[in-house]
Amino acid sequence: MAVLIGLIASINYYIDIYGLFRGKKERKVYINERTSKYLFSMRYIPENYEGVIAGPSLSDNLNPDAIKAYKIYNASIMGINVTEMNYLLNNIIDRGQIKFAIICLGRYLTKDHGRKSAHIDPKEYWGALGSTNLLKTYLLYGIRKYDLAPGRYAPNIYNTDGWNNFELEMHNLNPKDSIEKRVAHKVIDTISIDPVAYEELDFILKKLRRHNIQVIGYYSPVPYGIYQLDKTAYQDFEKRISALFKNNDVLLNLNEEKYRPINSDYEMFIDHGHLSHKGQSFVLQQLDSILNVLYKK
Repeated sequence: MAVLIGLIASINYYIDIYGLFRGKKERKVYINERTSKYLFSMRYIPENYEGVIAGPSLSDNLNPDAIKAYKIYNASIMGINVTEMNYLLNNIIDRGQIKFAIICLGRYLTKDHGRKSAHIDPKEYWGALGSTNLLKTYLLYGIRKYDLAPGRYAPNIYNTDGWNNFELEMHNLNPKDSIEKRVAHKVIDTISIDPVAYEELDFILKKLRRHNIQVIGYYSPVPYGIYQLDKTAYQDFEKRISALFKNNDVLLNLNEEKYRPINSDYEMFIDHGHLSHKGQSFVLQQLDSILNVLYKK
């Protein structure tokens, strides 16, 4: 039994699908984004990238390959909050030498705190040598690689730089209908800030600064009609979060009135908030411009 366990662990060590043990080979998520990107944060990301994008699903489908002059990894995760984000950023800060961190300041980031599942946990490190999660990862690797279930598991939903092109697995989307229904029925999402989450965001911003990592925060575009429904709450949220940023940080609010023509365009979105390819391109262009100013490229 000991020999068998050792053999299994050795095979998994050699395959090293999470980039924990052997070199800098490119890695992709195949299933369970939380575990995969958390394990990538231990070595793959800090050893290979000069910057990261971090945040919830609002930034998860930004393709960093569009920013050509910089090697950036998108460490955003669907449904993540600041507690879980900090697990990744702490690893990346402590184990690498990144130059900048771009943080998407969506309201879901600070609405609660604490891990939402057991998928982000230091014990997952040794699970990379043998676990049920690892077996599922191998299974989904085969399904995605050989395009065995394209409707449910798209083969190219992730790239090696962390882009989650989740629109490939979303069907019958109609952003105009979704946005107009919310506006017509005055559907308002809660925009609250959990006090512990607020402190955790402050903590990670301070840690980034202590390590001389440039902080870049941005508020992702909200459809103009939805923003206007609860404008006071949105602006109060932005005011409180913005108070955590310092003079040397960069803070970009893509919901200012000057962006009204852009945020009024239904083609910017795939639903009532997530960005379409057109919306992603716009945000990435703004971030690229900021980086070019900061680093004079």
